[in-house]
Amino acid sequence: MKYFELGKSGIKVSQLVQGLWEAGGGYFSDPADKDTIDAVHADMEIGLNTFDTAEIYGMGHSEDVLGEALKTLKGDYKRDDYVLIAKAWTTHYAKSEMEKALDVSLKRMNTDYLDVYFLHYPPYWGNENPVTIEEAVNNINDMKKKGKICGIGLSNFSLDELKEAQKYAQIDVIQPGYNLLWRYIDRDIFPYCRENDIAVITYSSLAQGLLTGTLKKDSVVTDGRSKSVLFQPGTYEKCLEVTDFLIPIAAKYSVSVPQLVISWMVNTPGITAPIVGNSNREQVFQNAEALKIDLSKEDYDAIDERSKQFIASVPEFELNFNLNSNALSEAKKSTMGDESKD
Repeated sequence: MKYFELGKSGIKVSQLVQGLWEAGGGYFSDPADKDTIDAVHADMEIGLNTFDTAEIYGMGHSEDVLGEALKTLKGDYKRDDYVLIAKAWTTHYAKSEMEKALDVSLKRMNTDYLDVYFLHYPPYWGNENPVTIEEAVNNINDMKKKGKICGIGLSNFSLDELKEAQKYAQIDVIQPGYNLLWRYIDRDIFPYCRENDIAVITYSSLAQGLLTGTLKKDSVVTDGRSKSVLFQPGTYEKCLEVTDFLIPIAAKYSVSVPQLVISWMVNTPGITAPIVGNSNREQVFQNAEALKIDLSKEDYDAIDERSKQFIASVPEFELNFNLNSNALSEAKKSTMGDESKD
């Protein structure tokens, strides 16, 4: 397992990051708490020491499960042996709310500090009375000054919003959705982060199951994914065509499609570390096998090109989780600085 620094923060994360969104339950998967705890223990055994969660995942349940997993680790582990990443929800960005929300998250995870604290979405997302980006970033920076967090991250922010946030604090890392079916940050955010030494931890590596090879064109999806852009009729079928393209390449290396996809992710320049969803002990070892794949440049480029062809063939949306991007575009104007309103 390799380790990489997050921007200029001095914080180092493992080459793969364990995501705990599913551990919260209620979207499209409900793993048993015991399985998640076993997965975290297995992560630490192989050196995957970085864990990503959020207060909104299961309304705190994900943080509770992670806290229990860390508390029951077998071995002589210390707090600085693992890296904790968590996220504040938009309704807690105000000065009166952020520290209280952070303290609750710290208690759930049995720690007195976070390595990285994220603003989960821009302030207007899911919030009828949003604060400005300036206020949200100033408040999270206050948490850093108090020693409750070590680094600051932004998730799901546009380039303009990232630049606005940088006026008020050092932004160490961003967390965008990124995979073979969703890579709009290639256009502007990716190059900007490379030029400005901002780390990139990506989520949704397997596109919520679309890149696993388990879904078929006649599969009926009725869970939370039914509202996702990629699961809409017309786009969904094209997604599975990309997966079909990957099957013979995976067979060439004697690996699964998910392992091939993870290998492509870790070989993509600019990605510091992708998030993987290890929902049980077995998946930890399966996903880690992806790090051993010696993916040729020819195959990497072929996968990359097929991905770009797909991206060019489907409508573009601001965020994968919302089909009404125009409404979001209007709402965000109230949270930006004066220059963005011109």
